[in-house]
Formats: sequence, C-alpha cells, structure tokens
Amino acid sequence: MAQAATKRTGIFERILWIATLAMSFILLIAIISPLFNPSNLWIPSFFGLAYPYIALLTLIMAGIMLLFSFKKAMFPVLVFICGIGPCKHTLKVTPTSNAFSKNETDITLLSQNVHLMGIYDTTGIITIDSLLDVIQSESPDVACFQEFYLREKYTGKNCEPFMQAGQFNNYATSLYADSTTDTYLSLITFTKFPLLNQGVVRTPDNTARNIFALWCDLKVNDDTVRVYNVHLQSIGFTENEESLFDENGDDNGEIQVKSKSTARKLKRAFVARSKQVEILAAHIDSCNYPVFLAGDFNDTPVSYSYRKLRGELKDAFLESGSRGMGKTYNGPFPSYRIDYIFYPDGFESAEFKVFGRHYSDHFPISGRFRRNQK
Repeated sequence: MAQAATKRTGIFERILWIATLAMSFILLIAIISPLFNPSNLWIPSFFGLAYPYIALLTLIMAGIMLLFSFKKAMFPVLVFICGIGPCKHTLKVTPTSNAFSKNETDITLLSQNVHLMGIYDTTGIITIDSLLDVIQSESPDVACFQEFYLREKYTGKNCEPFMQAGQFNNYATSLYADSTTDTYLSLITFTKFPLLNQGVVRTPDNTARNIFALWCDLKVNDDTVRVYNVHLQSIGFTENEESLFDENGDDNGEIQVKSKSTARKLKRAFVARSKQVEILAAHIDSCNYPVFLAGDFNDTPVSYSYRKLRGELKDAFLESGSRGMGKTYNGPFPSYRIDYIFYPDGFESAEFKVFGRHYSDHFPISGRFRRNQK
C-alpha cells in the first residue's frame, strides 16, 4: 500500500514538474513579448496580453511544487523575478508619496475615451452632463478626449459646453472616423494655454479613418510643450464576442466560434497598433519640445505598443499613482490599464488619478505635473 501511494505521488510530482516547466516557458514568452513587433511576429502578443493570469498561475504552481521540491519550485520563481519589469508595469504595490501642493505653474492633464458621449447608450449612464461634471470638478489645464462626437444633431453646439465647463481658451480637433449618416468621431484637445500649432499623425493611406493621434504645441509658462492625444487601433469586439468573457458560459460550439473570431480580431489589432506606434514614435523623436503623451492605447503595459511609445518618457501612474493595477477599461476584456499619461524628463509628477465613474467604457484619468526646480 505504502509503495503504491509513493508511486502515485511520484507520478503526480513528475506531471506537476512538467506542467510547471511549461508554465515557466509560457511566462518567459509573456515577459519578452514587448520586444517583438507584432507586424513581424504576433503570437507573443497574446501571451503578453494574458501576462497577469500567466504570472499568477505560474506562482501558484510554484507554491504547489514547493511541497515536493524546493529546488524545482525555485525555477519558476527565478523566471518571474528575472522578468520583474512587466510585473512592476502592471501592478503597483505601494503608493507614491511625492505629492506637492498645487500652484499656478502646475499642468493638470485629463484624458478619457468618451465613447461617443453616450449617443448610443440606452442605460442613461453616459450623458454629456456627466462628462462635463468631470471637467468641472477637476478643472484640468489640458483635456484630451478620444471618440468625441461632433455632430450638432446630438451635441448642440458641440464644443461650447466643454469650453465653458473647463474655462478653456482653445481647442484643437481632427476627424478620424466618419460616416455620411451616423458617426463622426474626433480626437479633441481642450486647453487653457495658448495654442501655438497643431497637426495629426496618420498612417500612409491618407484617409480620415487612419488618423490616430492629434498633437498640439502649447505655451506653458516659459515653456513650449507638445501634447499628443492618441487613440490606437481598437480590437472591435461585438457584444456577442464580449460575452465570451462573461461569467455565464456558452455551449462549446458557441465558445469555439467566438474564440476564433476573437483571436482573429486580436491579431489584426496587434498588427495595426504596431504600425501606428512605429509612425508615432518616429514623430515624437523628431519633436524638439518636451512631450506629453495621453490617450487610449487599447493595449496593456506588457505590450509592444507600451514599450515603444513610452521610450524615454515616464509613466504617470507608476510615478505617482495609487496601489493596484490602475484599471482604466470599464468592460469585460481587456479589463486592465489601457489608458495612459506619459510625461518627459525635466518634469515631475505630483499625482495620478483614475476616476471610478461609469461615464464611458473607459474611466477618466488625470495627472498633475510641474517643471523640476533648476
């Protein structure tokens, strides 16, 4: 009996060890996935997207392996530790206490994907008034909105309520998706600062739908700074496909169909974003002014998009956010941090906030910045 039990334990340990090695290898792929341009190799991007779950499962398996062998349990732990960077970008364990009192030289920047300002929302949760409440309560110096709806039919005089609510002096906008009858999407940047120049960043085919960034040169105190308002390629899930991530499961046939459709859309989005970030990164590199970058990346901190666009910039959430994952997407998937504010050297970040207000499928985010003392 004892020998049989020992044999069963040995078999279980071997199976567990093989599974732990496999998960460690998958975790390694997830860790290095931001190094691969999805245009050239897209498969690692799937592992990067699932990084939090892969890392958690690997550590759980390491804990179970510890019951049998300390040395074997340390292997996945070492893989995790060697790739600690993605974990730090994803999960903030301790809040940062570098807040400084607000003064007139600070720059407060707000960003949100406003999801067409609720024109197709049947719940009544997303309204223009609710969006204006955020502006009035935060009083940002710069507000970057994505998926801003410009049709007068639905929004009155469009920008005037926002200009008044935020006491803005200027705004820049650019249509980046349109339909002759229904949808006019715009990137729009409101500001209290003098607007010196503006432009767009687009993919080479030169159509309105391929504008994915709006830039503005602003006169801020004695500086000229450039603010990029960004909306990278979305995945484009339908409600039917999003139900794949709901707790109420479908039957196996439906899951298989939805999974294939979801995988195809994820692949297309990974590749499309990689092309956009290559163009945008080059545009940023050519700028001679300090650069602030804000918007909806539709990608997680463990992604090629994040690594490429962050470059030498600093992530306001990591520098001055509260603890946690900083979730910005108010939906079933990817329920991570996919909206960002990056800022340049020469500035410091006092605070970064994610507002848990259900005014859109994205939560508003804001950061407050100041020139370093010379």
